[in-house]
Amino acid sequence: MSRDKCSEHRRWRSVGGYRSRIMQAGILAVLVFIGVICIGLLDSSGLKARLLVGVANTYPDSARAYTFLRKHYSTPEQSAKTVAACENLVKLKPTDPEAQVLLGDAYADVGRIQEAIACFREAIALDPNCFEAHIGLGRAHSDRGRYSEAIDSYQRALRIRPGSADAHLALGIALSSSGRYDEAMQALKRAKELDPQVTELQVLTGRAYLRAGMCAQAIECFKDAVQTGEEHAQAYYNLGRAYLKVGDKDLALEQYHALQDLNPYLANQLYSLIQQ
Repeated sequence: MSRDKCSEHRRWRSVGGYRSRIMQAGILAVLVFIGVICIGLLDSSGLKARLLVGVANTYPDSARAYTFLRKHYSTPEQSAKTVAACENLVKLKPTDPEAQVLLGDAYADVGRIQEAIACFREAIALDPNCFEAHIGLGRAHSDRGRYSEAIDSYQRALRIRPGSADAHLALGIALSSSGRYDEAMQALKRAKELDPQVTELQVLTGRAYLRAGMCAQAIECFKDAVQTGEEHAQAYYNLGRAYLKVGDKDLALEQYHALQDLNPYLANQLYSLIQQ
């Protein structure tokens, strides 16, 4: 084969590969679009599950596609349908760890924590490096107040994906809930470094400081949260609590006034603390 023909052959192979990728992405988009429509029209959880499986089979390297579809009918009013669809999904794909994770999430959403734990453990048995399964298992343990087990799950998740702000955040919350404040603050600090835009990180870090009696540091965290998100009611509420801890009722009252329009319930809660 001549050099020109070889070059032309390679060029056509490259174009063909590009077209194949475009076609695959197009099929995925069509399935997602059809899925969104069908989810609003179909009552059969079995059909929904098969739709999810179709997306997963078409685009096997990304669970996000069928996770996205599931979220379109994962509402409190449709929780039973969500569970049923995910149960059918597991029946159709019993060796798929992502399917087990989806079912575990569905069980957790309706408070069936023990069944959720079983699903996450099955996903881990199928794939020990399934990040989402370790995170789900950690959250399930946290829901049951089993923080040492939750911490272990989050740490395993971080060994798989050390750059996950969500995992560091979850670990920080579990550590704080178990009274390990210094470690909690380190985890929350790392989460903030990875995702500095998340206001909730500042509130949670401030709470950890407050529980540890480090009021000055807590105040700085809550101030930062208020400046980042002016409508963050929890930040104002906790800032007021922190000011009370250092004996400054006037500044606590300022937070109460700011809260009155944002969240009257939290405003009343803070005012009750001020009056004590």
